[in-house]
Amino acid sequence: MGRMKWPAMLLTVLLLTGCSGGESPGSEMPEEKAVPAADMAAGYGQEADLEAAQVESSARALTEEEILDAYQRAEVACGWFDLQPLPDSGEIVQIDGVDYREVDVPGIQKMEDLRTYLRSLFSGELTEQLLATGGSCPLYREIDGSLYVCASGRSRNSGKGNMQIQINRIDETSYTVDVTMDLLGAGGETMGVECWSFPYAYVDGRWVFTDFRLVW
Repeated sequence: MGRMKWPAMLLTVLLLTGCSGGESPGSEMPEEKAVPAADMAAGYGQEADLEAAQVESSARALTEEEILDAYQRAEVACGWFDLQPLPDSGEIVQIDGVDYREVDVPGIQKMEDLRTYLRSLFSGELTEQLLATGGSCPLYREIDGSLYVCASGRSRNSGKGNMQIQINRIDETSYTVDVTMDLLGAGGETMGVECWSFPYAYVDGRWVFTDFRLVW
């Protein structure tokens, strides 16, 4: 990623990560309202309606709120592959010596359901990259017509602090979501920053992220 420029006219949203001591002197950070993966996944049927919400006949200007909402949902969905996997029923099936647990999320019961939801947020290429996580031992796989997962999840990186997001409109069919994350020392003090820029573009009739990763 290249060094990012921050236009003064653009919206800045500050999110508090909950890491102790990560707040910069003189700044006030609003409380983060994180959406658990289970709650986000449970709303799949209402929030991922491609025909009604994501598919447009032509590109239109988006509001900052729409783009931030898309970013937050993309963050949760990306987390299913790196941070917190989809909730499961506890039912275990062993494949090639690996224990898979049946996904227990209304609306995401098959691999195609998961692919469809991801395609409402990410480009086709990025969606397939996510679904390929795990390689020969895939993170998610369909077994006897049901979706299973083999991940146990991880905690957020305690070395990351406050996050700042800015929306930058590039042209009629593309934006960037520019993210700056504080890097924390052992005592919780800010030692530096990490910057990312995620393209959000109008591709094949829908607004999607063409590059994305968790910054936590």
